[in-house]
Amino acid sequence: MTLRVRSVALSILTVGVLALAACAAEPAPQEPPAGQSQGQAQGADAEREAERAAESPEAAPPLVAAVQEEDCGWASPKRVAAADVPSGTGGDLEVVIVGAWQHTHFDTGAGYEPVGEGTDVRYVFPSTERILYCQDVEGATSQAQNAANITLDGTEIVLPAPASGYAVVAWDANTMVWLNHRDGSHYLLQRR
Repeated sequence: MTLRVRSVALSILTVGVLALAACAAEPAPQEPPAGQSQGQAQGADAEREAERAAESPEAAPPLVAAVQEEDCGWASPKRVAAADVPSGTGGDLEVVIVGAWQHTHFDTGAGYEPVGEGTDVRYVFPSTERILYCQDVEGATSQAQNAANITLDGTEIVLPAPASGYAVVAWDANTMVWLNHRDGSHYLLQRR
């Protein structure tokens, strides 16, 4: 047998062994331990599988940009929530920012305080290039809204001049903290 014939035969043998190993049947089902029914054994197997899956540090699925209508949503009430402030940057800001947001709290240096009772301010981002500002302030505006093209430059929300804009300093899937460049205060926004 020549060297070439031997190497071809060895290759065919290796491919055959690998193919058989891949086609091997799954292990035969085990009988449940004495005193357990088949259903109890399957339930225990499912619990063990769930525990293994929970322990497995798999990567979370990536966030996908939402589709957001350019609408203030005045038909739904103001969102009131606790000041749940994010501590870092969770997810891609270009994906997270798209959606409807409620301005729930502000911090001028003395800690987060809720937005006033008669004040309803919302921000809607149909995309990273557009903002709809929605404001209903008792005695000042009645469900006013103003749309503008914007630029998201890293973490900077760049508004048309003469507006000063915001820096997004922390976020997760449902909350954002903005630094207001006009007065240095922080805004807490929560997804609507």
